[in-house]
Amino acid sequence: MSSILSKASQAFSNGRTIVPDRYRNKKFVYLIILLGLTMDNFNVTGALTTSYSIEKYFHASSATASWALSAYALTLGSFIILFGKIGDIIGPHNTYMIGLMVMCFFSLLTAIPQPSIIALIVFRALQGIGGAALMPSGFALAANYFQGAELEWAIRLLSIVLTGSLGLGILLGGVFSVTNIGYQGFFYFTFGLSLTCLVILFFLMIPIEKTDNHKEMKLRDLDYPGVFLLVVGLLLVIFGLTEAGSSWKTPKVYVTIPIGGLLIIFMVCVETLYFRHFKNNNNAASRIVTRAHIDIEDQNKVLDKTESDNGSDQSTIQSYSSMQRDWRVRIQLIFPAEVFKLPNFLFLGIGVFCCLLAYVAFVSALIQYNILLHGNTPLIASVKILPMAVGTVLGSILYRSKYAIRVGIRNTLIFSASLLLGGSIWVSRTDYKVINDYWKFQFASQFIMGFGVNIFFMVYLNAIMSQTPLHLQGVVSGIFQTFGQVGVAIGSALFTTVVGVLVIQTESAAKEEQFKKFRNAYYIGITSAILFIACLFVKDPYRKSKGSAQGADSTSENLDSLQSGDISETNKTNEASDTANKIQA
Repeated sequence: MSSILSKASQAFSNGRTIVPDRYRNKKFVYLIILLGLTMDNFNVTGALTTSYSIEKYFHASSATASWALSAYALTLGSFIILFGKIGDIIGPHNTYMIGLMVMCFFSLLTAIPQPSIIALIVFRALQGIGGAALMPSGFALAANYFQGAELEWAIRLLSIVLTGSLGLGILLGGVFSVTNIGYQGFFYFTFGLSLTCLVILFFLMIPIEKTDNHKEMKLRDLDYPGVFLLVVGLLLVIFGLTEAGSSWKTPKVYVTIPIGGLLIIFMVCVETLYFRHFKNNNNAASRIVTRAHIDIEDQNKVLDKTESDNGSDQSTIQSYSSMQRDWRVRIQLIFPAEVFKLPNFLFLGIGVFCCLLAYVAFVSALIQYNILLHGNTPLIASVKILPMAVGTVLGSILYRSKYAIRVGIRNTLIFSASLLLGGSIWVSRTDYKVINDYWKFQFASQFIMGFGVNIFFMVYLNAIMSQTPLHLQGVVSGIFQTFGQVGVAIGSALFTTVVGVLVIQTESAAKEEQFKKFRNAYYIGITSAILFIACLFVKDPYRKSKGSAQGADSTSENLDSLQSGDISETNKTNEASDTANKIQA
């Protein structure tokens, strides 16, 4: 068996080297990577509009059918930090391929008719694990592939593809839901698209150029107990939030969420207060040990040579050898100190949380509103959501970091949040009793909301990709996307709680009562937008960085470098500085 696996592994490696490097174009490969990244948004937004087809096929309730989406979001949000960290260690090009392979396989299984909706939900959960490997790796590849003006181009293209696929996923789900093949056709489509990307990238994927910090990271040194606590904690929290849509007064909610939260807090505290403290106390020696990463055989050679040269040096190297064997020095933390020192880390995370919470709350509300109160088909309801997607895509095309710098990054974010809030209030006034209420209250307001959300995400993407060291791109991306997934879970739970059971009402009184519930649901998004604005007036604790020369907003400085084409040094400065410190030590 081992020989068969060895031959298979060798054949796989040989297959990936068939195309010589000189025929591999980085920009073309990146475009295929972006195409593969659309699988995540397709599998989220497409499920919103295929849920009616799933209900019909399995004769299931709306609550049960909703788990086709919730199961995917549950595993995606729980594993995304882990796979981001693994990508930093083994290379994001490898985890991307693994994620795309898993996504492709379970898209096919999801499309094949199943005897029970339980099987469909399980396959969707496993598909979410593929998405968790795919997304942070795609972000990390962009940051590792490009620098300077090319990085800004890559970020703009990333934003266009991701925001565009949100709207396209809703539309495709609506299209397939009205066909005879239903939801299965949608997942056959995602299978075909992911398989195409997988085959192309198998031959053309370009590995990243590893920095010294990349080379120091080993999978065997990962904080596995911390990984277990983090994944279980996130599973419990997101599961509890998902169940909260049915009722907040059940042990599935008020037990799982606190326990999950405590597990996450305990894990972060152990890493921060114990392991990081231990590493800091052994800082100088651990730098040498980590830089050298001497194997046992190499240690023996060094010891033999040193024994004849200098006895004191021998004892020094022996102490380093002993330190290397101490797993507490070598352990790879899920949340290294550099993560929390990123400028505006907390507030960018809150912004991601608020924007996605508002987005999901309004998209869910407007789709259901147009189906139940206007009597639209899922396809027509999907088309009515497109202005929001158009606003986000147009914002990506028009955005230039130099304009944000001129008016100030903070002012740009306030403008973004104001557009989101204004559009939210406008769309909340929609009323099915008013003639042409879609054109009066939904069309333009959705566009404004999408444009406003996009401005934030362009600032956010530029900030984290330009300021994060290359060897931490995956885990940082995973952390921010977890903020977003928690926002999605809370937005969905609050929306379901407010509107209750969704059925088509024929009596005027019942229809009016349902309309009032939808109007109340809009306040979820409005509140989220207000929270977003409020956070922008809170002082960033990391704003005062080392040195008086850095008194200005560090985000603005890095974005200024990005616009001028000098951002290639922004990521590499930390890498070079760390290496220099290790050598000096």
